[in-house]
Amino acid sequence: MAGPEGGQWRDIPGYDGAYQISRDGLVRTWRWRGPHFLKEPKLLTQYARKPRGKGRRSGRRYVKLTDPQGRSREAAVIRLMVEVWLGGYPAGKVAYHKNGDLTDHRDVNIGFITPRKLGQITRAKAGRVPEAKVNEAGEVVAFYTSARKAAKANHMSYQAVLDRCNGKVKKPYALDGHTYRFDR
Repeated sequence: MAGPEGGQWRDIPGYDGAYQISRDGLVRTWRWRGPHFLKEPKLLTQYARKPRGKGRRSGRRYVKLTDPQGRSREAAVIRLMVEVWLGGYPAGKVAYHKNGDLTDHRDVNIGFITPRKLGQITRAKAGRVPEAKVNEAGEVVAFYTSARKAAKANHMSYQAVLDRCNGKVKKPYALDGHTYRFDR
């Protein structure tokens, strides 16, 4: 089962051969609207799911699959890779991308780790953006690894620092004569 793109292909279980996934994490379909099948397969577009509630996009990639009964569902590509190419999840482990690129679903890039260890790797950089403290002359006075650390060091609220970084205040300079900006 070799193809021009994606290398070897395997059927995704539960879809009667309508969908396949490659070693490189590409998903293709042979189905065209209902029971009709295509002469040539079509690659499915992978997308990041829209955030629900106050959450941010996770970066995890999904594809939409439709079962033989006509019910569609979103499936995470990493989960499909684990089920089809890697033989399922080991007990107490979760899958992760070894190189940190959530769009690189090659089988050699997927590893297994405990949820606790994965949290130690990813939490520190999950939502943290460095901030710079700037005086009225425009000179950078100090750097902070996060808005929380900047707020704590300068006896301000976390939200006050974020509002200054995002330009949501009428007077950007605080009482101490400094403002804050994201250091990207």
